[in-house]
Amino acid sequence: MDAKMPNKRQALLSPKLAFLLVSLALGQLGDGLNIFQGIYLVGMGWNEGSVGVALSLMGLTALVVQPWAGDWVDKTTVDRRIFLAVASLATALSASSILLVRGGNKDHPLIFTTKIVEGVTASFLGPCLAALTLATFGPLHFDAVMASNILWGHIGSVAAAVLAGFVSYVMYPQIKSCFLVIGASALIAIFFVQYLPQGDPLMGRGFAGKVAMDEEGHMEVLETDDESTVALTAHTNDGETPEAASYMEVFADIRCVILCLTGFFFQ
Repeated sequence: MDAKMPNKRQALLSPKLAFLLVSLALGQLGDGLNIFQGIYLVGMGWNEGSVGVALSLMGLTALVVQPWAGDWVDKTTVDRRIFLAVASLATALSASSILLVRGGNKDHPLIFTTKIVEGVTASFLGPCLAALTLATFGPLHFDAVMASNILWGHIGSVAAAVLAGFVSYVMYPQIKSCFLVIGASALIAIFFVQYLPQGDPLMGRGFAGKVAMDEEGHMEVLETDDESTVALTAHTNDGETPEAASYMEVFADIRCVILCLTGFFFQ
């Protein structure tokens, strides 16, 4: 797709609104309504230890996999929107496996395995969304749009919990129907992913680009002498993929170290 010209379908929604809707749906995917799943599994006869292991597996898997997922999304030549759609669907299918749990303290392998799969697939959601945002809006508008994405992702998480509770109340005693919210959220995310621009894939890696969209969806030329742009590696003139900084260079940057430590202590 031409990064400089949105198609007719994308013209129906502003890029920022498309990202907002995708973020809202991904927020509803969230952690697969883990809190609801824990309560449900206890009600199905699981002991607290097994529930604790099940709910921890996704987070532990994501902790290990996400750096590699981010690196893969960064370097891929595949349209990142495809990654985002596939990861959304796979995450929802894995989380929805709880619908197959039978009564009693059983079906542990099913839930343990799907929670690991869910941790792997969910690890691609954040990096894909961030890369697409940077590829579309460039460094000048990335902060504002990404902040909006995160805000609406949190709103989606709250909405999913409220909606799941409402569905459980209406469908009682078939409370497992609340987990259909996960599948519906994935379908909404996949539907609106097609409205996202692909943008400049190299700019999505942090390389400097020539054009980007503003928050209203208008194309603008990026000034190469702007401080926020000069800090990024420029494209090569011969069309070859530019060379990114090595990991040693990145982690030797005190700003990166501070960011990593802040994230660590936050968690």
